[in-house]
Amino acid sequence: MEEIPEHFDQRIPLGGLSGHAVRRRRSRRRYWSWPLAAVVLGVAAALAGVLLASTEPEADVRLDANGYGVAGEELTSRGGGVYQAPSGAALVIDSRGGRSVAGASATLNGHPMTGRCEMAAQGDAETCTFAVAGEPLGASDERTSYGWHRRYSDGRTVAIHVSGDPAPPVPFAVGR
Repeated sequence: MEEIPEHFDQRIPLGGLSGHAVRRRRSRRRYWSWPLAAVVLGVAAALAGVLLASTEPEADVRLDANGYGVAGEELTSRGGGVYQAPSGAALVIDSRGGRSVAGASATLNGHPMTGRCEMAAQGDAETCTFAVAGEPLGASDERTSYGWHRRYSDGRTVAIHVSGDPAPPVPFAVGR
């Protein structure tokens, strides 16, 4: 066997590639791998879910010459502060001594619901009690620039956008 001189380079040429280029390529692939991309997308989806879950629901209420509209349900005036929808939902509004009291009965998400709200003379606040599927629920409403901000006794809130009459009572458990 013939001896190889010491000055002879025993490395095999890689056609212009070097170990450094290979390492850089591996590190880039390591930072942008499919599992990492899936994790990033999962975190983004989770954050979007938290934002959607934490946004306050909204409901629209209208009281005018056409009747009382609540969350897409139209109640026609029967006279004397009585309103009724073809679905059977009913509302009675009575004002005495500067106070408004309203009572309602409807089906909410397939469950029977009754509600009663009382508004003070100044009209800046409203207190309500409900029974939804037989379970009691309270709420307090505060007047806002858009209508009412309601806080239920279980901590949930809803923004009630009002049009028409400046202060219609809302004895429906909207946003539930």
